[in-house]
Amino acid sequence: MNLAEYGFQPTTMSESDSTGIPARITAVHRGLFEIVCDAGTGTARLKAGCYRDGAVIPTVGDFVQIDWVENGESRILKTLPRRTCFTRRDPDGKREQAVAANFDYVFILQALGHDFNESRLERYLTMAWQSGAVPAVLLTKADKADDCSPFIRAAERVATGVGVFAVSARTGQGLDQLERYLKPGRTIVLLGSSGVGKSTLINRLAGAELARTGAIRKRDGRGRHTTTARHLFRTQGGVMIIDTPGMRELGLWEADTGLEKNFADVEQYLGQCKFSDCRHQGEPGCAVAAAIQNGQLAPERWESYQKLRAESDFTADKADYLRQKRRRNREIALSRRAQERPDYRHTPCTESFTCKACGAPVYPEAAGTAHRNHCPHCLCSLHVDHRPGDRASLCGGIMDPIGVWVRKNGEWAIIHRCRTCGALSSNRIAADDNPTLLMSIAAKPIASPPFPLWGLNGTSKLKR
Repeated sequence: MNLAEYGFQPTTMSESDSTGIPARITAVHRGLFEIVCDAGTGTARLKAGCYRDGAVIPTVGDFVQIDWVENGESRILKTLPRRTCFTRRDPDGKREQAVAANFDYVFILQALGHDFNESRLERYLTMAWQSGAVPAVLLTKADKADDCSPFIRAAERVATGVGVFAVSARTGQGLDQLERYLKPGRTIVLLGSSGVGKSTLINRLAGAELARTGAIRKRDGRGRHTTTARHLFRTQGGVMIIDTPGMRELGLWEADTGLEKNFADVEQYLGQCKFSDCRHQGEPGCAVAAAIQNGQLAPERWESYQKLRAESDFTADKADYLRQKRRRNREIALSRRAQERPDYRHTPCTESFTCKACGAPVYPEAAGTAHRNHCPHCLCSLHVDHRPGDRASLCGGIMDPIGVWVRKNGEWAIIHRCRTCGALSSNRIAADDNPTLLMSIAAKPIASPPFPLWGLNGTSKLKR
């Protein structure tokens, strides 16, 4: 037995690691570890005196120092430094749990059909990048899909810069595309829900029945947990593959690096806002809001980033997270109280206000209509509506008058454009509106035409 065939490099050990011999963990069973070393294979347990005061507990894929026992249980003395590590929040949510270590690639598996889920894929990708390894997305059971292209495009939108492959472990479809990952001495960890075909893929790549497979429930297309423990398998070609139990819920631990890499399209706008304390909730000059408005950033990506960032922040600093949560709750309460105000779509707006643009006081009595929606002095308004009177917009930007138009009944209306987001709206004129300013806006296209007036002479003649 040669441990180098299992990816061991002598540089992993320092001069202080002279006691014991190196080994690699190939499986974990509730405190009992399967190991492989130059002396052979066997089982081992932690030496209690060596694992105190926060020592790193080994997981599958770890290299360790052991006190080898030929025909019995060896003792694990120390966990050697890890190159990469995949972790998640343990089920009770209090500690970080290592799932696998010392791998080169992460194969994220999702089955074409019931299991394909973009939100779950984003979560797996974040943790894969956080581990320090290179991820790849495998859309399994391609032989059962009539058309794989919609799923591939959806995965590529989420997995920016990551290889996406439609494969079938049963027929071999697409597996030739994975050759660049399947090099001797390399270690791959498989992640995915139960039933996506992790065990079947291992058997196909190994050319032998190394992992036990199970049936799929017909009613929902989901699988059962055929893998109940973490195992490291070595194929005949010298590739190590780590199989993990299906994880439908993947609780994030600290994932700053993973978020930065997986959501580079989102984080490029952070720090670019007009105000350094921007909360990206419709404030003026918000770079995120502008990117969403311009179609440069998908709202779904922003929502996913916020959700995963909040989860990561919670594990990093629970006290600060709770403070932020209380602040958000206060904002929600204020928003709800605001929503309890009269519905101006059905109730007249008779509120007085001070114009945000010119500072003049505005009163409803002289409007001549049931709704006062702009300043009669400068004709400016505020972007507070999505639809007239709903008060649903979070923008709040000043809306400048840029033109007028004539409605079917002959009444004039002002066209407003928001300074912050560029949204356009139309508001009826009021009886006390500044007539000089109205006329100047109406005459502006004639006073400053988009073409030279002298070009009009003789350009068109009536045909008789």
